[in-house]
This record gives sequence, C-alpha cells and structure tokens, in this order.
Amino acid sequence: MIDLTNITQEYKQGSVSSKVLDNLSFNIESGEKIGIVGPSGSGKTTILNIIALLEQPTYGDINIYGQNCKLLNSEEKVIFRRKKIGFVFQNSQLLEDFTVEENIALPLILDGQSYKKSLSYANEMLRELDLLKRRRFKPGLLSGGEQQRVAIARALIKNPKILLADEPTGSLDEQNSGNVVEFITNLSNRNKTTTILATHNLNLIRQLDKSYEIRGGKLVQFKL
Repeated sequence: MIDLTNITQEYKQGSVSSKVLDNLSFNIESGEKIGIVGPSGSGKTTILNIIALLEQPTYGDINIYGQNCKLLNSEEKVIFRRKKIGFVFQNSQLLEDFTVEENIALPLILDGQSYKKSLSYANEMLRELDLLKRRRFKPGLLSGGEQQRVAIARALIKNPKILLADEPTGSLDEQNSGNVVEFITNLSNRNKTTTILATHNLNLIRQLDKSYEIRGGKLVQFKL
C-alpha cells in the first residue's frame, strides 16, 4: 500500500517559487494499476519521483508498505528503492556500453547475484518479449519500441512490489505502444505488481484499474 499525505512540492529559482503539488493526498492499494494524466509540467513526473524516493517533498508524508519513508536516510532510500521499486523512464535510459541482456540483468548483478545467473533470468524475459535474438545487440541497434520493452524488463526483473513508468509510450507509434502496454499489464497482473503510469495515452488508461488527473496541484478522478 502507498499513502501520500498532504504532499506539497515547491521549486525555487532565485526569488521565484513555483508550487507543483499542493497538499496532495493519495492512496493506492497493493496490486492496483493506476494512471496519472495531465499536461506537461503539471507534476506527473514529480509524483513518480516522490514515490520512488528520488525527490523529497517540501512538506508531507510518504508511507510505503508500512515504512515511513520520511525517516530514511539517503543510503536507506537507495536500499529501499532497489528492493521494492522498478522505474521506467520516458527515454528508457539504457546503457549503450552494455548489451541488451546485460542492461536487463544489471539490477540483479548490482544486488549481488552472479553474472551468469543474472543473464539467465534476463534471457527468460527476452524470450517473453520475442527479443532473444537481439540479446547481444547494443541498445542503439533496437527500435524505439524494442528499447522501451527492454527498459520495462529491466525494471521488472526483480519482481518489485511497485512499478513506476513515466510516459512509457510517449515516443512510440500505435503498434509499439500496444505491445508495450500489453507487456506491462500482463506482467503486472501475473506478479500482482502495484503499477503507476504517468501517460497521455488514453488507450493505456482504459486498461488500468483507476485513473487520476492532476488539477491545481491535486489528484482528481479522471473519467474517459
């Protein structure tokens, strides 16, 4: 379960202050698939970053699966994120110096698993993605849709309790968007992963349990 309580986030540049989130409260049950929509700059990425413990809110409390995350120091936040959270960034952020299989296996390797075993798990996911033949390619040789599916596989390889995805289909055509959405929802359902997607894609929204819109720094129910 994820509880955000009275979250306010302000950014300052010189003497100018901008409030992106305003006393926002939000509750997500374990295993739910949630969509967050809103125009660029409305705060979608900020919400994801706060849940991922990548940003500290100006005010408010974050409680994730019984852990008061406000009490964690920087090192504890890194450990918590590694154990419980998978994050898919809008531009995939794959590492060009590594092969596709190494990119997917990297979270396991950093967690202390053997290189060989980590690659084995990565190849199982690549088989599901129908990308096994590209396992030794560098990311730059993949299409945009393939890169994003690899990024999602990397985020999910440790079966995290929470998957956060920031515009996962933002730069993809309709067919590739459909493939990415199907992959996310199938794995989320199978692993009972709590999934939060920031997106403009209404087709994706239709496949989720609930959807919210950021309005005036708060989340309100979004209806198609």
